[in-house]
Amino acid sequence: MFMPQNIGMKRHRWIVQAGKTGMGRVALTGATFEGDEMSESQTTVSQTTAQTVQDPDDDYDRIVSEYGNPKRTIALVLIAAIGMYIMCMSLSTCLSLRIAAIAPDQKNDFYSRIVAIGSFTMLFGQPIIGALSDRTTSRLGRRKPWIIGCLLISVAALAVSGISDNMVVLGAAYVIGVLMMQCGFSIYSVIPVEGVPNRYRARVMGFMGMFGALATSFGSYLAGALVRHPLILMTMPVLLGLITSIPLFVLYKDPVKTKDEVPPLDLKETFSGMIVNPRQHPNYLWVWITRCLTGFTIAAMFSYFTYYMIDGLGVPLDDVGAKAGLLTLLSAPVSILFFTMSGVISDKIGRRKPLVIFAGLCMAAALVLGGTSHSFIQFIIAWELFAVGQAMYLTVDLALCASVLPDQKDAGKDMAMFSVALSIGQMLAPALAPFFINIGASPNYLLFWCVAAVAALVAAAMMPLVKGVK
Repeated sequence: MFMPQNIGMKRHRWIVQAGKTGMGRVALTGATFEGDEMSESQTTVSQTTAQTVQDPDDDYDRIVSEYGNPKRTIALVLIAAIGMYIMCMSLSTCLSLRIAAIAPDQKNDFYSRIVAIGSFTMLFGQPIIGALSDRTTSRLGRRKPWIIGCLLISVAALAVSGISDNMVVLGAAYVIGVLMMQCGFSIYSVIPVEGVPNRYRARVMGFMGMFGALATSFGSYLAGALVRHPLILMTMPVLLGLITSIPLFVLYKDPVKTKDEVPPLDLKETFSGMIVNPRQHPNYLWVWITRCLTGFTIAAMFSYFTYYMIDGLGVPLDDVGAKAGLLTLLSAPVSILFFTMSGVISDKIGRRKPLVIFAGLCMAAALVLGGTSHSFIQFIIAWELFAVGQAMYLTVDLALCASVLPDQKDAGKDMAMFSVALSIGQMLAPALAPFFINIGASPNYLLFWCVAAVAALVAAAMMPLVKGVK
């Protein structure tokens, strides 16, 4: 159904019965005006010649036929999100506590190197796994086999990092574990992109983030409670991700593709196709760059806030996990509100960019405020403000990414490349952190967080370059 322009000085409503004609077009089979009486020639539309292009964002019918009932998909995705976000948001905290317990005097250097190497491996691992997922013809579908396989390998590798006190062995095992974890999560994040209609997508991302906010609080408390039990500390996050994903593995309709329906498995073409042509798809490029910058911003806060509490606020190691849990618990209501409402508002007004810009401004201000904190109360205020920006960004930006994908057939690979953008930021943050933090007589977290704040502001300033998306 669509609305025409006003005719004369009165409003009129078209009542249209539409029938599919293929290729996203519909034929008008009848039209009736409400308003002035008009001649038959003015009110009759030819069934054979009158056509209109269907809204390109209205993909509901196609998704229902291919992926099943969206309500079921949404429920399964949200249930899995509980454990998946515990996994993603708490694993770096687990590593930081593990290293601080083994090498307290060298924790910044060891942590920075391990996280940077892990993020570097994601630059290649995520798009490769994403591309292979796009080309999978398993009877279980394209996504579920890879999610299960990646997470199982991750648990095994992280178990090694939990039992070894050798920093080389611990670091190597963690790199493998976090790579497989992130690949599994990246493929999981494709499901709400391809299995949920566009009209619901931002709201689903918002609810995913809401579950993530609650899960983050639980994960921080869990890490603090398990700091003296390293094996459980390092494996529990991914195990929870696997457990909460069981309903998704069992009930999600993951379409089985034939070889003719997927891109050919050509390794040379697969590697060369990882980079999207920026001239043909400039919007994809701009969004990719902003995610890289914002990844740096988010990693700067979440990777080093525990060490800031130790070095800057004087919190004992045994209390850091509890303090981190308290921070996320206090920010949970704010995160829930903005995760939920950001998606609803974005879908309601049909705009993504203004909310992403506002999110970047909030995160930039929070980093500066956090770096100047001299008390835990002041840091709580900065943390709350950062929670506003992070919640809004993670909700709306993923929907923005889905809006600039070049080709749905390569959704797994292209969404993986967006995850790579975050990974580059996450790699650069710990790689550069020692350089800034070690300037001065005491750890200079303020300087490092100011650099991260500038990255957030640059990302926000680039949003107007994204065309064709409001």
